[in-house]
Amino acid sequence: MKSIRSIYTWMAVGLMGCLGFTAQSCSDNMPAESYYTFTGEMMSDYLHSHEEYSEFAEIVSRATYSKRGINIMDLISCYGQFTCFAPTNEAVDAYLKENGYASVSDIPVDVCDTIARTHLINGDVYNTVDFTGISAIAKVNMNERYLTVEERFKVENGDTIDATFCLNRSGEVVIAESNDSVENGIVHRVNMMLNSSNQTLPDLMKENPDIKLLNEALHLTGIANYMSKKIKDESWDCKDLKWEKYNGYKQKSGMQTNYCTVPDTRNFKFTVFCCPDSVLARDYGITDIESFYKYAQSIYGGPDYDPNNLEMLKDKSNPFYRLIAYQCLPFSTTYEKFTRITSIETTVINPTEWYSTMDSLATIKMERLTVSRWITGDDKRNELYINRGDMIHCTDQKGIHVNKTPGDPNLIFDALNGSYYMVDGLLEYNEKVKNGVFNTRMRIDMIDFFPEFMSNNLRNETPWNTVSCESPDAPARNYILPNGYLDNVTVNTDGMFVYQGARSWYASYEGDEFNLCSDNGSYDCTFQLPSVPTGTYQIRIGFCAMGNSNGCSRGICQFYLDGVPQGIPFDMRSEGNYIDRTNWFDLMNNSFTKDEVEARKKEMHNLGWYHGPRAVYSTPMGSKDGTNFDKSNTFAHQSGTRRFVICTATLDENIKHTMRVKSVWAVGTALAMLDYFEIVPKSVYGVEGEGKAEDDY
Repeated sequence: MKSIRSIYTWMAVGLMGCLGFTAQSCSDNMPAESYYTFTGEMMSDYLHSHEEYSEFAEIVSRATYSKRGINIMDLISCYGQFTCFAPTNEAVDAYLKENGYASVSDIPVDVCDTIARTHLINGDVYNTVDFTGISAIAKVNMNERYLTVEERFKVENGDTIDATFCLNRSGEVVIAESNDSVENGIVHRVNMMLNSSNQTLPDLMKENPDIKLLNEALHLTGIANYMSKKIKDESWDCKDLKWEKYNGYKQKSGMQTNYCTVPDTRNFKFTVFCCPDSVLARDYGITDIESFYKYAQSIYGGPDYDPNNLEMLKDKSNPFYRLIAYQCLPFSTTYEKFTRITSIETTVINPTEWYSTMDSLATIKMERLTVSRWITGDDKRNELYINRGDMIHCTDQKGIHVNKTPGDPNLIFDALNGSYYMVDGLLEYNEKVKNGVFNTRMRIDMIDFFPEFMSNNLRNETPWNTVSCESPDAPARNYILPNGYLDNVTVNTDGMFVYQGARSWYASYEGDEFNLCSDNGSYDCTFQLPSVPTGTYQIRIGFCAMGNSNGCSRGICQFYLDGVPQGIPFDMRSEGNYIDRTNWFDLMNNSFTKDEVEARKKEMHNLGWYHGPRAVYSTPMGSKDGTNFDKSNTFAHQSGTRRFVICTATLDENIKHTMRVKSVWAVGTALAMLDYFEIVPKSVYGVEGEGKAEDDY
């Protein structure tokens, strides 16, 4: 295997003389003639100097990068981190013949744009060793699409590994013929042009003969038509002068200052979990739309099926619509990114997220199986399950397994505006699921509230490393979300809703966090909470308290549930008698007896405070997946990383509940940190002691 040259030898040079495109900031408008050019072999040099890639080099030379009009060959001739999947001349010739082009010069320029962007990733370097065990490369290509990965062949001979990986179910990458390093990245040889479907998700799903019933249902409910029309918000312009303040805004947070921008795009994407017709017939007795409807009616009630009034199926309160919408998510991402392992000790807790579906009154639990003692029978380790019980309060719900691919190697499952996955059962928001799966502590990362983050690839996957967080070239971006960018969120004119990307050693659940701040000390934000079954719950916030010695850390805010203030204003500062007034003690101090620990925990709980989770840690320097953490640095050991009970309330599953956060004291741009929420049913938080009590993890 060929080795990759260290990127750090050119990173320092590049930072001095070149505006990097790693961050892809909207404010990057440096003219091409001013780019810094290295004396070593760049990716552009490599493509031009290797005759087997001459036709692909011609395509790249004719292509431009997004709306900025930057020539892609010029782009890969300067500083940056790029991964290139270069098709050989034979691969290009096969493409020309298939599409009726006599030569590369006959390919329309806009098609050259798509081809070049499909084969290039801007912002990271991926070796073939990174392809093992994944379903898609973590970063989108320059066409804003994920490249799927399948390992087709692998032989290990001592220290040598011969393997073939198939990308987008088309071009193959062979280890022995790849991993060629250049100054600004890496080049892989592929033997076919990579497919990139321009079909919408409903059209792509029609090509799968195993899901005819679900396809028909999506069209009858109008969901397919909705998906087909929702692709990109063309009105969103990240360069609009009204966002000029936000592009390059320096947000103060603790001892650092974060460079912020608004998002580049506002795309719409979707995910559909597809139960095959054969399983619908075998396990549910569903063989046609009428039996499909009756099954939905058995869950939700509602009017009888009327074949003469199919318009009723488009009513969002109709049982059939609700069942079909529950199979769909209003965002799309890769298989691995449905759950996040950063900061989580995966040998102790399964990485879990809670997502709102396209039935806005129903939520799913998405879980990756990693804890050995909870894997039994035919459970698949490290794979995804939907609506699986927590194995403490609900042991009889095995969940619905999500397959990584559609099975048929000839089918593509990643569309222009989303993806679909095959599952081994129908997702049901029935009483058994409500009373079982949701009978647990629901720890919900703040990012789960906003599907736009997944659909626009905004979630940061790379903690800050050697580049200052004040630089636009740092690997983790910070976003200011203007009013109107996120659905179901409102922010006052003076307030700023900021997403802070993952930080090395930062005390944030899953590595990243949201902040509310304002230049003039006035922020006011309202957002929608995920729907949960009707019942009594504690609603908690997880955050990290900080001192205000530099006048720019934490402030005081007031929480409102459905517009009603909850308790007194909440102080996120760590000054004064913070530890004393919360009765905090070190949960990891082994000098306490078991009875003493339980008694002191109860005192904290009575005051509305909980320790930080024992299985969550600060993210370390240089770790992309958060697994190299210091085991002594658990949130339960840190006095600042706590959970606070905002309120105890009765939530109604038929109402869209909201949370409002308003500044009370925000001197010196002091902010409110919104890291994660916990929604905990009384059957869990109301139990003390052993048995079914809530654990510390």
